[in-house]
Amino acid sequence: MRDLCVRLGVLGLLVLGGCSASGARSASLSTTVASTHSSASSSAVGASSSGHSSSGASASSSRSSSASLASSSSTGSSSATATSSSSSSGTGSSATGSSGSSSGWPGLPATPAEPELWYLHRSYLSTGNASEPAYSEAIIDQAVDAGYTGMALDDDAITRLNDPGFDSTRLQEVVAYAVAKGLRVLPSTDPYGYSNDMVKEDGNLAEGMAVVGTQFTVVAAAGGNSLAPINSLPPVGNGDFESGSAGWLSVGDARGSLDTTASDCHGGTACGEIAGSASATDNARFTQVLTLQPWRIYHVQFWVRTSGLTGGSFVVQVLDNSGSASRTRLSSTLSAATGTTPWTQVDLAFNSRESTSVTLYLGIWGGNQGQLWIDDVVAEETALVNVLRRGGTPVRVYDASGTTYVEGTDYAAVVDPGLNPSPGNFDLWHSPPSVTVPAGSALSPGSTVSMDYYTIIPLDGDQVGVCLSEPAVLQWVQDNITALAQVFPAGTDIFLGYDEMRHVNSCQLCQSKHLSAGALLAGNVEQTWAVVSAAMPGAHAYVWDDMFDPHHDATPTYQDDYPVEGDLTGSWLGLQPGFIIMNWNLGSLPSSLSFFAGQEAGEPHSFQQIIAGYYDSGDGAGAASSELQSASGIPGVIGLMYTTWVPDYSQLGPFATAARAGWASYQASAP
Repeated sequence: MRDLCVRLGVLGLLVLGGCSASGARSASLSTTVASTHSSASSSAVGASSSGHSSSGASASSSRSSSASLASSSSTGSSSATATSSSSSSGTGSSATGSSGSSSGWPGLPATPAEPELWYLHRSYLSTGNASEPAYSEAIIDQAVDAGYTGMALDDDAITRLNDPGFDSTRLQEVVAYAVAKGLRVLPSTDPYGYSNDMVKEDGNLAEGMAVVGTQFTVVAAAGGNSLAPINSLPPVGNGDFESGSAGWLSVGDARGSLDTTASDCHGGTACGEIAGSASATDNARFTQVLTLQPWRIYHVQFWVRTSGLTGGSFVVQVLDNSGSASRTRLSSTLSAATGTTPWTQVDLAFNSRESTSVTLYLGIWGGNQGQLWIDDVVAEETALVNVLRRGGTPVRVYDASGTTYVEGTDYAAVVDPGLNPSPGNFDLWHSPPSVTVPAGSALSPGSTVSMDYYTIIPLDGDQVGVCLSEPAVLQWVQDNITALAQVFPAGTDIFLGYDEMRHVNSCQLCQSKHLSAGALLAGNVEQTWAVVSAAMPGAHAYVWDDMFDPHHDATPTYQDDYPVEGDLTGSWLGLQPGFIIMNWNLGSLPSSLSFFAGQEAGEPHSFQQIIAGYYDSGDGAGAASSELQSASGIPGVIGLMYTTWVPDYSQLGPFATAARAGWASYQASAP
């Protein structure tokens, strides 16, 4: 097979013998933090604009060899080089079909006479929920009666199988029940996108984003000297609204106003108010422009109160002001701010990344009824919240002269006791940890030093991702899949958890590989599948489309919206022969299906696909019908999956009936 990095070079992602980390920080940060950081501000600016095959591929039939992906010192545990039996074809056919094969790559078989019908089964079998296993068994019965052939099992009991002392009895009962009813069971594992279960034992396995040049003053105190962070951010203008609406209404949203009734407000005699109505459909937001230092951590705090609030979404955003695209530095939807609530303090944090000027937005998107008040808005530069400590996330303290200070001698170990306070769950904000300066330190009271380090900021409330280069992460994968193989029946396939990955390619270890985000992800897929297929020979791999789809999230601009450093283009080159794509790109389904069918130049190989449809539309029959119509003329679709996140299983029957009714038409259209 052609080398992965050679193929990436064709896409313009090959630089200096590796693959370019587009949008990366300065070379001094991407290779080592031992250098001085006098040019941090200027160097921090980067480019940005937001059926079954056979078992896993062997080393000879994969897209590349592991050695081509990263340096041997940081690719992961030795198990990453494991191989499995050679790949054959999809759904019992030879490697021929509507799409040809090249270099041993399997082509697409003929469209099956009947569709595979899957449903996404969401349950919580790891808890003491008294409704289980009866709840899951009732859904299984419903799916079997509707004619489904398989269930994709999304349950944290799977990712807890390698927890010491974990009782998998309920999980095994439900799996056995489904199998006895004639369903294939597809466990979802290796949650690289939603990695909270992977970091329960060690929060430091999370992917860290750099904080560069945070300044501290050495403060003397009776109990001992310490490092106090310096807040470089000027106070929010009129944060208490006591100077009227000045500075807050520049965006021009009509329903934002000033409330001067003291009893309505949190403090003082004024606050911001958003008034709704039954006919309101517009946004109503308060804004402030903030001037920041790049690659620093900032804390936003405010108070909010609601009365009869319905409709719309209360969102806090921080958007970059430079360039033609609005790069997102913070976006948090506060679902608790609905109905009638008392004054509540909200604390959020974000990394400025390359930004030096941003706009803070507080308010309602999409219209609302009822009222909402905002008061006492504060923003400040902060430090060390959720600081990570592992080999790939080092700490460096230095001064303007270039002197580097020694951890443990000149300053105490930098650790955040508040990291991962409830296993697998990270705070959006808590008080920063204190760093003491021991007696005998070369740091004297009044001196100023800078610190480089790495933190994790959870998204959407609690989502975190793990480091794709950390050997301990790959070891977790090996431990989990080994435990899974003991619990699930022989012949079980695997649903790899590459989905909505928000933290990628930002820690020192990942940056030191000089790979684009896409190339890094591609290499991780190959390594992970080598481990999985070695533990479960003959298993088939299913994977969501989004992180490997140029019509979905595998784009140059994904990094504009999430803490991903570099272009995700080319991530699909890590997909191995025989992978089955669970395609949920319903907004661009024809283009996405065509791409994975090998009908676009960027992906010359073809993959079998299952349309992961419905998505809680409320109309199961309509969803299945329209999704099959979108697939017309595109080869390789082998079935559909009823995909619900609510979860809502009321449309299982109509979805399956419509899928079977429309299948003959799709089959006739497929080349």
